[in-house]
Formats: sequence, C-alpha cells, structure tokens
Amino acid sequence: MGVSVKVSFLGYPSVGKSTLIKLLSGYIPSLDYKPTIGLDFGSLQFGEHEVKLWDIGGQSAFQPFWNSYLNGSYLVFVVTDSTPQNVLQTKQLIEWLNRTQKGVRIVALANKQDIQGHFNAKRVENVLQVPTYGLVGIEPHQREKLQFILIKELLKATGEDQDGNNNEAD
Repeated sequence: MGVSVKVSFLGYPSVGKSTLIKLLSGYIPSLDYKPTIGLDFGSLQFGEHEVKLWDIGGQSAFQPFWNSYLNGSYLVFVVTDSTPQNVLQTKQLIEWLNRTQKGVRIVALANKQDIQGHFNAKRVENVLQVPTYGLVGIEPHQREKLQFILIKELLKATGEDQDGNNNEAD
C-alpha cells in the first residue's frame, strides 16, 4: 500500500454513506438527513498511510459521473439501507461496478440494521454476492468495527497483510 489510498462509498440516496464517512473520520454523525451534493470527503490515518474517503452522491443527477468519481479507488464500499427494495437496487449497482470497475475490490455495508423489517447482513450478502457487513452507522460505538472492516478489506484490495508485507505472487 502506498502513502495515500482512495476508498469510495457508493449507494443510492439516504442509505448512510455520509454518516459512515463521518463516523470513520471521528465525528459524531448527525441524525438530520442532508443529501450529498456531488462529493464529500473524509480521511483516516492507518499507520503511515492516509486513507482518502470519498462519499459519492447517490441522486440520479450524479449517477452519470460515478464512473469518473470512482477512478483510482482501491476499494468501493457499496452501502445499502438493508430494505428489500434497496438491496435489489444495490444488486444492479454491484453488477454495474463489476462491468465498469475492473480490479477494484467491492464490499457491501448493510446499514440500518437496527430497523425492524430490514434484511440482516447475511441475507443481504446472499442477494448481493459480495462480502457484506452489517452496521448501524448512527451509533458512535460502531466506529471501531467500521475501521476494522475498512483496514481488513483494504489489505485484501492491495494484496498486503497486516504487517505491510506484499502477499501477491511474483
């Protein structure tokens, strides 16, 4: 892994992308919904590495720009609010990512696990067919869990182990 790596958060509106980035960046997430206009950013230090967090607006007006916004990402977290309808929409998004973002690791975050009637993370994973983690992004105590997920998946995306050694075959 280099000095700076890009991790993108992608999903449809109101699924919690901004909330998760704020949580990772050390802020207490607001419960007020404010749509992301285009892009929002955060960052996180991991040893000597700076992880640049990109929150990409989910509204239809920004969808034509998604491919450009994702350029240079090592890892894409696809965020769903875990409702059956959003999970099915997210499946189409993952299919698009698989076609357009070759070589990028794709992981799902099944957010809003605290709301009754939403799919649990295992069920979301069965539908999406990518590694999936369940979260409640408005809970500050979930920050460590989310950091662990980010580091674990980023190490897989870059081919490094947790000691910084390259595990890819020569």
